[in-house]
Amino acid sequence: MPLSKIVLENYRCFRDRQEIELAPVTVVLGKNNSGKSVLTRAPMVIATGFGTTTTAPLDLDRLEPQPVDGFPDLIFEQSPHGKFFLGFDVDGPTPFQMAATIQHVAENRTAFVSDLTLRASDVDVVLAWQPAFHVGDGPYSYEVRSSDRPSAIRPVAFQGLCPQADGVPELRDLRGMDLSLGPIRYLSAYRDRPERQHRLPLGTPQRIGQQGQGTLGILAHDQERGGGDLLGMVNERLQLIVPGWRLEEIEAGPLWSTVLTRRGSRVRVNLADAGSGLAQMLPILVQCALDEQRGRNVAAPLQIIEEPEMHLHPAAHAELGDLYLRTAQATGTRFLIETHSETLLLRLRRRIAQEDVPPKTVAVYVVEQHDGASNVRRVHIDDLGNLDESWPEGYFSQDYREVRALAAAQVKRSRHAS
Repeated sequence: MPLSKIVLENYRCFRDRQEIELAPVTVVLGKNNSGKSVLTRAPMVIATGFGTTTTAPLDLDRLEPQPVDGFPDLIFEQSPHGKFFLGFDVDGPTPFQMAATIQHVAENRTAFVSDLTLRASDVDVVLAWQPAFHVGDGPYSYEVRSSDRPSAIRPVAFQGLCPQADGVPELRDLRGMDLSLGPIRYLSAYRDRPERQHRLPLGTPQRIGQQGQGTLGILAHDQERGGGDLLGMVNERLQLIVPGWRLEEIEAGPLWSTVLTRRGSRVRVNLADAGSGLAQMLPILVQCALDEQRGRNVAAPLQIIEEPEMHLHPAAHAELGDLYLRTAQATGTRFLIETHSETLLLRLRRRIAQEDVPPKTVAVYVVEQHDGASNVRRVHIDDLGNLDESWPEGYFSQDYREVRALAAAQVKRSRHAS
């Protein structure tokens, strides 16, 4: 059940309301310190409000990779008495929409849900905080409005963002509902360098870490216990990026080594001795291959990736664009990608123009900051791969300007020489 829409207001660097609709491949661009990372990491913050027993709206102790010091860090300009708004739509077998205003209480250094709207197939509930009715240290009181009952003032307890139905007849339809955002995975721009040797996992490895941890163990597990099918899928993708080379897992006693080999050659290059780009890209290749192996038999995840192009040649940026499109089509995985790569965006536009994918497959957002506040603007792509007029003037124009300046200098020197 992946997220399909996010709404933010008064949240961190975003003062005004921002709406982001997530496509199978969503690309977020922007200059440094514009707010891209705040946007792409927002789903992880929202996810801490589910599957928790805390009475706080968000279980910020679970937040990775960078926990915040407290709720004021999530409020625009860190107002100690402020509030922020989170809204989101979730697809899947039990689709739902939720919108919540989260109010910080400076005296208690805590926060609570002051307003909430929840809509699902059989549920339509609105809660509005009623401070005049609050008594003691018990749950906050709300005016509870549902689609089939008159409104009433009730004390309502919360677990994270989810109101509890006990003692609240208006919320009876919430019992048994599986409110979840589905799997959310995150791959940081700062990925671990591969070790020269690694251990074979004792059990079946479940996931790749936020900095790519566990990637090589997954490959060794596949080689030893899975018949090498996953490694074969990874090598198919690798051929598009570094033709002629393939990865192998070599057993050396209790340890294993990941090496690069080339057809017709005995040379083996330990991955630790290869360029940084390949090692940085490998967790992406392995995760996409894992998703394709699992197919659509599991809940489709949202995969957040920061700067996938790190240390890669521009030609590889384009191949990554194809990889995201193929994986999204085959598995239902949604990708939320923070990038600075013009080449990656060009490949996505090219595939639309070639009619390989429809325009709705790709969503492009640009984050900009003006007067201390960030804003998100969607740039639409037509069926010819053209970006609409909302594309910011001068963006990705650096190469063009450098080429013009180089040509002008060359002409000037040739004239002097003649």
